Amino acid sequence: MDAFLQDPPRPSNRFRTDRAFRRVLERLLEPDAFHQASGELDAMGERTLEELPALQDRAEGNPPRHVPYDAWGRRVDRVEVDPAWTELVRIGQEAGVVAIPYEGTYGAAGRIVQFALLHLFDPVSATADCPLSMTDAAARVLLVEDPALAERYVPRLTARRDAWTSGQWMTEKEGGSDVGRTATVARPHPDDPGRFSLHGTKWFTSATTADVALALARPEGAEEGSRGLSLYLLELRRPDGTWNGLTVRRLKDKLGTKALPTAELDLDGTEAVMVGGPGRGVARIATMLNVTRVHAAFGGMAEVAHGLDLARDFARRREAFGRPIADLPVHRRWMAGIAASYEAMLVLGFRAAELLGAVENGGGDAALARLTFPLTKLALARQSVWATSELLEAFGGAGYLEDTGLPRLLRDAHVQAIWEGTTSVLALDVLRALRKDGSGEAFLGDLEERVRRSDHPLLADPGRRVLAALGELRPLVAEPEEGGARRMAWGMARAAEAALVVEQAAWSLDKHGDERSATAAAIFTAEPLVSPEADLDDDRLGDLALEDSSG
Repeated sequence: MDAFLQDPPRPSNRFRTDRAFRRVLERLLEPDAFHQASGELDAMGERTLEELPALQDRAEGNPPRHVPYDAWGRRVDRVEVDPAWTELVRIGQEAGVVAIPYEGTYGAAGRIVQFALLHLFDPVSATADCPLSMTDAAARVLLVEDPALAERYVPRLTARRDAWTSGQWMTEKEGGSDVGRTATVARPHPDDPGRFSLHGTKWFTSATTADVALALARPEGAEEGSRGLSLYLLELRRPDGTWNGLTVRRLKDKLGTKALPTAELDLDGTEAVMVGGPGRGVARIATMLNVTRVHAAFGGMAEVAHGLDLARDFARRREAFGRPIADLPVHRRWMAGIAASYEAMLVLGFRAAELLGAVENGGGDAALARLTFPLTKLALARQSVWATSELLEAFGGAGYLEDTGLPRLLRDAHVQAIWEGTTSVLALDVLRALRKDGSGEAFLGDLEERVRRSDHPLLADPGRRVLAALGELRPLVAEPEEGGARRMAWGMARAAEAALVVEQAAWSLDKHGDERSATAAAIFTAEPLVSPEADLDDDRLGDLALEDSSG
C-alpha cells in the first residue's frame, strides 16, 4: 500500500505575510493610523487561520433552506440558515467591516482601513460580506439622501453589536441592469401620505434574512422609464415578527455563494417609506452602487489573495520531478505573473477606497471618483476570475475537488463580475460619465503625473509603456463610442493599475530598497495595456457575434 500523503496547503496570517498588501497600507496611511489599524488587522488575520474557515465550512455545508408552510398548512416562508452563517455576519459586524468608516477614528482613511479588514475577512466568510456591503451602502444612502431616516436607522446599521443588516432590491425579471423597466408599483397609504405599499416581484434579492431593504419602485401614475422611479425603505418584518407583505417564491440555486440566502420575492402590500422625496430613485441608489461596487471589487481580489497565499505554501510542500515545485523555473515564472496582476489589483482597489473616503469626507475629486469606481469593479472582478482559475491549477487535481475547499475560490470570485453591474454595464457607465463631464483627460492626466514622479532606473521601461498607453487612450476618451466602450474601459483600468503599480514600486524602492513591486510593474506592463482592435464595421461583427441560422 502506498503510504504517501500529500501535505495540504496551510494559510498564513496575510497581514503579516502579504508584503504587497502591507506596503500599500504603509504608503496610504499615516504612520499613527497604520500603527493603530495594525492591531485590528493582525487580530483578523489570526482569526482567518482556523476559526473563520471552520464556520465557513459549516455554513457552506448546510445551505439556506426555504420552508414555505408549517405543519398545519399555514404560509410561513421561513428561511433557515445555519447558525455558522449568522455567526460570520456577527463577527464581521463586531470587527467593524461596516462600522469603521462611520466611527470617525481614521477620518477619510477609514475606508482604507475598512477594506483592508475586508480583504482579510472576505475569503473565509462564506460571503457574509454581501449583507455587510449592502448595509454599509444603505447607511451611506440614508446619510446623503434623508437625514430623518438616517437618524433613525443608521445607528442600528453601523453598530458593532446587535446591529441590523440591509438588503438592496433592484433586480426584476423585466429589466436586470436596465432598472428603467422596473415594474414594482408604490401606492400611497390612504390615511398616511408618508407611507406606501409596494406591489411587484423582485427577482434576485440577496441577504433575505436582512432587517431592512432599499427598493426601487414606480409611484402609481409616475412616468415610464428610470425618471419615474423613487427609492423606498422597508422593514422586512412587522413588530409581531410576521413578514411585511412579502412572499418567498423560492431560494436561488447559484454557482457559488452557497451559504448566502438569495431569494425571489413577491411584494404584495409591503409597507415602506420613501427615501429623500419623490423621483431621482436611480440617482439616489447610485450612491449605494458606488459603495457596493468597491465591496465587490475587493471581494474578488480577496479570493485571489487567499488563493495565492495557499498556492505559495503548497509550492513548498508539493514535489515534482524530484524537486519542490517552488524550485521549478516554469512554475516560478507562471506564479510571478499571477502575483504581478494581484499587485495591480491591490493598488487600484485601495485607490478606489482612498477616493471613496475622501469624497465622503468632503474632499477628493468627485469626477475622478465617478470614473474610478466602475473601472475598479470592472477590472478587479474580471481579473479575479482569471487569477482564481489559474491558481486552481497550482494544486493539480486537488484544485478540482470540492472537499479541499479550493473550487470555492473560483465560484465565489465569479459572482463579482455579475453583481452590481456586468462588465458591459460598467463600461457604459464609464462612457456616460466621460460624455457628461469630460473627466477623461483629468483621469489620464492624474495617472501621467504619478508615473512622471516615479523616477527610478528600474521603472524606466514600465513608465514608458504606461505613458504610451495613456497616449493611445486619449483619442478614445475624448470621443468615446459605444461599440468600443469595453475596450476603452478595460484599457483605462489597466493603464490605471500600471501607473499605480509604478508609483507603488517607486515608493517601495525609496522607503525600503525593495525591488519586488518594480518586478511586478515590469511583468504587468509587458502585456499590452490597451488591447488592439480589428477595424471591422458593426454589420460584420454582428454576423459573427449573433449568427443568423437562417443563412
